[in-house]
Amino acid sequence: MLSLTGRVKLDPRLIVEEAMNTGERRLIVISGNDSPEVASEIAKIWLSKREGRLLIATHMGINLDRIPLDDATSIDFDQTEEVLGGTWDILIADISHQFRANDIGRLIEVVRGGGLAILTIPPAEEWINSMTEFQRRFMVPPFESRGVRQLFKSRFLSSIGKRGTFLLGEEVRGELCGRVSKDRAPIERTGDPLFDLCATRDQQRVLRSILDAFKERKRAFILTANRGRGKSAVIGIALSLIMNRSKIRSAVVTSPSIEGVQTIFNFLMRGLDAQGVNYEPLIREGRIIALRFKGKDVFYLTPESAAEVEVSLKVVDEAASIPVTTLFKFLGGGFTIFSSTIHGYEGAGRGFSLRFLGRLRKSGIPHAEERMDEPIRYPPDDPVERWLYDFLLLDAEPGEPPKNLEATYREISLDSISEEYLRKFYGIYILAHYRNRPNDLATLLDAPHHFARSLEAEGEPIVSIHLAEEGGLPNSLLEDMVRGMRDLPGHMIASRIVLHYSFKSFGRLRGWRIVRIATHPELQGMGFGTRALAEVEREARGKSVDWLGAGFGATEDLLRFWVRSGYHPVHISPSRNTVTGEYSVLVLKPLSEEASKLTEEVLKEFKRRVLASLHDVYFSLNPMVARLLLKSKLDGGKAKLSTSQRSRLLGYVKGSYVYELASDAIHEVVRSYFWQGKDCLTPREEAILVAKVLQGKPWETLKSRFGVKEPYELLREIVSNLLSCLDGLRDEA
Repeated sequence: MLSLTGRVKLDPRLIVEEAMNTGERRLIVISGNDSPEVASEIAKIWLSKREGRLLIATHMGINLDRIPLDDATSIDFDQTEEVLGGTWDILIADISHQFRANDIGRLIEVVRGGGLAILTIPPAEEWINSMTEFQRRFMVPPFESRGVRQLFKSRFLSSIGKRGTFLLGEEVRGELCGRVSKDRAPIERTGDPLFDLCATRDQQRVLRSILDAFKERKRAFILTANRGRGKSAVIGIALSLIMNRSKIRSAVVTSPSIEGVQTIFNFLMRGLDAQGVNYEPLIREGRIIALRFKGKDVFYLTPESAAEVEVSLKVVDEAASIPVTTLFKFLGGGFTIFSSTIHGYEGAGRGFSLRFLGRLRKSGIPHAEERMDEPIRYPPDDPVERWLYDFLLLDAEPGEPPKNLEATYREISLDSISEEYLRKFYGIYILAHYRNRPNDLATLLDAPHHFARSLEAEGEPIVSIHLAEEGGLPNSLLEDMVRGMRDLPGHMIASRIVLHYSFKSFGRLRGWRIVRIATHPELQGMGFGTRALAEVEREARGKSVDWLGAGFGATEDLLRFWVRSGYHPVHISPSRNTVTGEYSVLVLKPLSEEASKLTEEVLKEFKRRVLASLHDVYFSLNPMVARLLLKSKLDGGKAKLSTSQRSRLLGYVKGSYVYELASDAIHEVVRSYFWQGKDCLTPREEAILVAKVLQGKPWETLKSRFGVKEPYELLREIVSNLLSCLDGLRDEA
């Protein structure tokens, strides 16, 4: 057995006692060649005093045999999402070979109060100078020689030693906090078996509020909290009561992943058990996807599908990770429960509060709101929770907007940026984007081809910009990419243009991809985002960069911003994202002469594909988004009409023919209009042309989508205006 007291200056037995006595968690990081064995000994000390559950996480089982503990649950880091909702007393995670920020966020939070989170690494200097599997994906050509920056590991090690956290190894950090017990106020037992399933007073209060909102026929109930407060559990209990005691026959639950609703289903079953109701779960690949009872059913759908289905009761869990446009689709009728983490690794919950709740409150839609504060697994003010939020910047927020808004462009040195500036810089992302993950922070800090810029006023960041270098690829790799044999991570735009359009020479050009750009939420709409893009372009031109680009889930507002800034859409994914319901789009702005020539060729191929696919592959694409995809101006593309087509087109415009008799000719002139990137019609008129002529939507769809009473006559008028726009075509017709 290892001599713990001889190896370190701080006896781990005291850390174990302090955790048990305070009811708080303690984090222990062990460094050294024997760190897995030392972790086992510390776990045995804890287990010698109390029974408990043990979770072990490793990368592909490496070092698992060096943690000789029985009755433990062992998982790979790729399975961390599967343990969410579970509770363990001790965590041992060997992060020697895999160190992903997302995994740390998930694993730390499954440890209950009084327990230990133990992380093991080799000697600290050896670990800092090695690469984890997560970091290896940064080493893409031609940036390998620069090396990973290792700033995220350094950030991790320097964070250990604060209250409740300890480093044991060659260096010892951390101080015992004292032995004051933190007993919780006992939860009120009501005698109602459903309310007695609640673990905290907060849960009981929220359960009553959900039931009251349903009885009062509110349209929505919004529940927010930090992670670990039992939101999903109380929603599951409420669902069991509403479904069992009301006339509702069907309900849908949704989340960005099927794993996200498992706790809801589990507590739905516990609630039905408490009411003596028999049920039948439908399980697929070990996960519950539906529950049937008493002729009723509750089932899971992806967010986009759940928003469209017609049922009277819907539950949206982790709403912060779902676009606001999709969230508002849930408010069409019935009762919807929205649940969101305010601070957590799932997404930007504070952004959800600003973007969704702000609009909901102004809409006049009847709704109720509640917030939960009391943790389920550990006491309030748990020091390990505070450490996790500080380390991963989960609750980072921008500073107060400066009074003097005279902005300057700043090149940020990630090696020397202050913690205060980093928190404000990253906090802007959290409030502006709904798909932020801790892994994004690690990528920014470590990837050799990623870098940061900001627009700042009075020394405060007001626009945050995350960029990545792409391109400059050797011919040997480009040959493989053209043949579809290789898709290089880290080269999102370059690889897709080479792969999908076979323009090998584009891969040799150097580009900057704008990974993230976000403006302080209180300064949006004032032109700072556009100014920041202009500054990035100025710097890129000065450094002989060939192109700028970006990739994102296409919404009308976002795409309009990029098109207005001179960026051309050059690629759209063939299918929607299952979580957001959006198509992914790449935009490009050429800076050099060679990039301009290649971009024009890419645009021709892109327009051909989109124009030929709107009736099929992109039939469900938002017409307002589709028209923006087609705004780039190209030479040629003049409408080619036969004598018969010209005659029928003229007859349609004059009212002699119905649309159906001239549809082929109308399609040809509409295709010509969008090919040339004309700008004679209003955005609404263009969208109507896309919907009817290019996508083939029914007339009834035009009525409902665009609020048109007489779509037949409106379309005739739009086509007439279009002919006036196309050079000489109306006269010829």
